[in-house]
Parts: sequence; C-alpha cells; structure tokens
Amino acid sequence: MKKIIAMLVLLSLLPAAAFGENAAPVSHTLEMKTVPVYYPGNQYALEAVDMVLLHDFPLYYADGVADLPYAELTDIVRLMNSMEPSGNGENYAFSTDGEAGVFTCTYLPRKSDIIIDFSRGTLTYSCLDTFGRDPAFSPAEIQTNPLDYLQRIYVPELSRLGGTRTVSLADYGIPMLAQDGKYLLPLHTAFDFLIWAPKAPGSFLCCNGEAVFICAYISDFGYSDAPSELGNIYFSQQPAERSPELAQYGYDELCLTLDSFYGLKDAHHIAAFRDFFRNNGYEERLLSRDPKEADSALQDAIVYALDDFHSSFSLASWMSGLGTDPLPAGNGFSGERFSKISAAFAAACNQYHPDGSDFYTESGNTAYVLLPMMATFTDSERYYSLNTDDKNEISSSDAVQQMLYADRQINRENSPIENVVMDLSLNHGGDVNSPACLLSWFLGEGYTSIANTFTGGLSIGKYRADVNRDHQFTEEDTLRGRKRLFCLISPETFSSANMTAAMLKDSGAVTLIGQTTKGGSGTVMPISTGWDTVIVLSGFRTVVSVKNGSWYDRDTGVVPDVYLSDPELFYDRDRLTELINTLY
Repeated sequence: MKKIIAMLVLLSLLPAAAFGENAAPVSHTLEMKTVPVYYPGNQYALEAVDMVLLHDFPLYYADGVADLPYAELTDIVRLMNSMEPSGNGENYAFSTDGEAGVFTCTYLPRKSDIIIDFSRGTLTYSCLDTFGRDPAFSPAEIQTNPLDYLQRIYVPELSRLGGTRTVSLADYGIPMLAQDGKYLLPLHTAFDFLIWAPKAPGSFLCCNGEAVFICAYISDFGYSDAPSELGNIYFSQQPAERSPELAQYGYDELCLTLDSFYGLKDAHHIAAFRDFFRNNGYEERLLSRDPKEADSALQDAIVYALDDFHSSFSLASWMSGLGTDPLPAGNGFSGERFSKISAAFAAACNQYHPDGSDFYTESGNTAYVLLPMMATFTDSERYYSLNTDDKNEISSSDAVQQMLYADRQINRENSPIENVVMDLSLNHGGDVNSPACLLSWFLGEGYTSIANTFTGGLSIGKYRADVNRDHQFTEEDTLRGRKRLFCLISPETFSSANMTAAMLKDSGAVTLIGQTTKGGSGTVMPISTGWDTVIVLSGFRTVVSVKNGSWYDRDTGVVPDVYLSDPELFYDRDRLTELINTLY
C-alpha cells in the first residue's frame, strides 16, 4: 500500500505532458490580471510613459501560485507583432488545433513555423534560422537604423539553413497548460523560445508581477546605485522568497535554456547542464527559495565553472532587491591568467605612451591605427559631415570615425605611408558595425562568417563601406592593393576584435603580428532566468572560419603570422617599424 501511495504522489507531481497523448487532461484553477508592457527598444532618453508598448497584456496564474506567471500564446503573438519595427503588425499569425492540443505560430514572410504540441510536451522549429528574419538569418545584421555608408550584400547561395529542431519541454518539467481554449506557457519560456531565440542577440524579458519589461540593454534599468525611471518601476515591488514552484521552474528553465542556447556547451564538454550543476555542487543552491542564494550560485557557476569572458552575471532579480548583485570572491582560471597578461600589456603600453595612446601615429613609412574598442555611434548624417582634417573632432571611442581620419591621413598628398597597421592589441570588442567597416576598409569587400550551434546553419555576410565618402562603393574605398597591410593582435584582443582579426587572417591579404588572441566567438546574448535575474551568455551564433565548406569555431583565438614575445615591442613603434620593413 505504501508503494502505491508513493507512486500516486509521484505521478501527481509530473507535468501533464508526461502522461502521454491519451491521458486525461488536468484541470487547473486560473487567475488572470492585465499589466503594461514596457519596451524601450533601441531608443534612449525616453520617459517611462513613452515606453509602454501594450497597456493590457494578460498574465495568468495557476493553482494559487502567485509568483509564476503564464502567458497565453495568442497574446505572445500579439506582442510579437507589436514589437515589429515596421509597425504593420501582420508578420506573425497563429493557428490552433483544439483536439490535438497543438499551437502553431507562423512567420508569414518566410512561412517559417514554431509548433508547440501540448500533448507531447514539445516545441518544434521548422527553421529557426528564418523565423522572424528576412533575408535569411544574418546574426550580424546591421544594427538599429540603416546606414548609408555601410552596404550589406546578401548572397543566399553562400549561406546554408539549419534543419528542423525539436525541444522537449516535458523532459525539463516545464509546465504546459491547455484548457478552456487557452494555450499557456510560463511567460519566460514563451518569450525565450518564440521571441528571444529567433531574434537573438536581442531583448530580454523581466516581470515583477505588476508589469512586463522587455529591454535591449541592462542600462535600461539604470544601475544598482542609480536606477533609471524604468528601473525604479521594476524594483518597486518588495523583495520576496521564491515559491517552491517558482524555484523548481527557474532551475528547470535555466537548464533548458543553457542546454539549447549556450554556444560553448560542446567546447566546455557539458553534456547536460542539470548534471553539470549537480556534479559541481550548484544544484541545491540554485533550487533555494532564497533568490539571493540562487543568484550567488549562478554567479559562482558562471565565474568559476564556465570561466567564459562573454558570460557574466548582470542584474539581480527584483525578488532579491535593488543593489544586491552578488560579487564573486575571485576569478576563474582563465580570469586569473588573463589579468596577469593584461597587466603586462598595459605596463608596456604606458611605458611608451605615458600620456595615453594616440589612436593615429606614424613612424617612418608605417601608419599605426590603434583602436581601443569596437564601437561607433556615428549615424549617416554625422558620417558624411565629419571634419576628418581636424583630429579634435574625432571621438576617442569611435572606431569608424578613427578609420575615416586615418584613411584621410594615409592617402594625403605626398604621403610617405607604405605600411598600415590596424592595432587591435588592446581591443576587447564592441559592436558589429565597426568590424564591418574596418574589414571593408582593409579588404575592399569585408565579410563575416557566423554559425548557429543550435541549428547547424551558417550565415556569410559581405559588406562594403564608403570610406572616401563620395556616396559610391568602389575600389577607391579600400587600402587593399595600395598599401601593405598588417594587424597587431595580442591576448587582449577579444570578441568582435577577435572576429575582425579572424576575417583578416582568412583573407590572406593581411599579415598578422603579435600573439594569439583571447578568442571570444559567441555573440553576446543577455537573457533573464525564470526568477528575473539577468545574465549574459556566449550565445549560439558564433564566429567561425570557413574552409573547404566546413567551418571552425574561432573561440580558440587567432594565431599570428609573425610572433612577438615581448609586449614592449608592440608599442615601441620605431622598433616595430624596423621589423615590419624586414618582412618584405
């Protein structure tokens, strides 16, 4: 009798999908409330009232659990259409099959589907690479508004689409409720798989029970010591313990998301994150009802176990409270190693440039363009009106402006410059637009190669930049064939700087000198957990090199053609120029 009772208790805890297709449906008590959806998008300096995308988004709560919100999938489709930048609200459609318990969402321009089968407990992408993306699935799509000076050339034949992928939500214990004509998933799961993953890198979602927040940047909430207006609304709810149901769901959903979308999972030899957390002593803490304890465990797992510079803890949940971000006691192995390397390169640079490194310098016949970061805030109007003869007008943190100034100096009348060095030795990365411009400047037609570790798809994007600003894209915009080209790299070269170095290396037109780069191939993707803690992941769209039709991850770094063992030689420009001139 005790065994029978124990079995009945175990079955009562399983999600409905685990019973199989012919099991009797479980009836749940549902409560509904409507809340506003705040969506600042890519816009800055908006007041909170201007950020309201929807005023009446329904949230559902099942069986008296007050901290685990569900969303009805037709409302998710309405949200998806509302988020469309075109504003036409017609790109996504849905259909349901009441008898079979199937919900289908279709991205109409590409006829690409997400099929959620409530009886089987599965979610299937017919082709994630084309869901919400047109043309195809370029993860390096030009960000924000179109830029007149940067032209993207899309050649579908050069890319390949990944296949159908099915994710078993039931295997992870994700609750799926289909009753009274409604198809309900936990809000975070619905958002992550229908909106976040297809658009990643994109917006993340948080919900404090009184409002939904869809943000593109952590800074939309402000900072722990200085929250924005939106941050004050988000943290207005009092800190709270997690219910047992939320603690379990948060853990299960975290394992599901990481298993699906952590781009370095295979490189880290992680078969399943549930085993990874359990074997390394994080599971019990991640299941704690205390959100601070769960946050601390997540922080430790990222810093010490993943030890991946693109992945980080970004913002504690409203349940933990404002300003309660946990701090790690130290660094992982990679963190400790690279902190020493970083100090050595910083000291070498300061020795030869004690007043700071000028982004453009010349030594004899060689020009050095030191790019400290891959970032640009230059729109088309600013691009074409910029006075490139005045160095004081050039931003010290805008790589595109620095490129324009350097090109002007290199190609001036009676210029002595024969060699051009793109110095990425202190560059930790940044955005996508900057590498596209720099690659075009050096190569004439720059390109990026991005693979999707979730689907097996590959996207190759080509770019051209109007470097001489004549509103045409010609051979006059590139240094290729006119100067000898070099790229200076170091163990500090990371992320999109690593991508730039990899594409320059693959071109065969640029000589790389220095030391092997730090790597960082995964596209940075912010995402929130089921209890609204925000983390950043090395995502599933990763920089690769393509050779013989195969592709190879660039997280291991880019190896130089000419090795420099002494960091001082990187910044002693006269000695380095002598070395460069011996290479020909």
